[in-house]
Amino acid sequence: MNESDYQLILRAKRQVERERAMRSFFLVGIVFVAVLRLLGFEVNFLYPLLFVILFVSLVLNSDFIANFGLVSKRDLINLIERHIHNDPEVLTRYSELKSKT
Repeated sequence: MNESDYQLILRAKRQVERERAMRSFFLVGIVFVAVLRLLGFEVNFLYPLLFVILFVSLVLNSDFIANFGLVSKRDLINLIERHIHNDPEVLTRYSELKSKT
């Protein structure tokens, strides 16, 4: 594995962590707004604010609009296949799995 392959894997891991953090942020935000609503507080600016944040994050994470620094599935599959072909045992296991499906 060379340095560019290693950097690709690290970028993919950071991407997964970033997406997990965004999902938890939105979940906490929705629960927070729901609890405020149940307690009788009317905070009308929170709804558009959460919508705008959600929309901007979806646009920034979209594969079609702006994939700045994102790792595509194709890149990861190419990396895996390239390293599978370097090891004959792994290549044998991979071909056995492919033949079963």
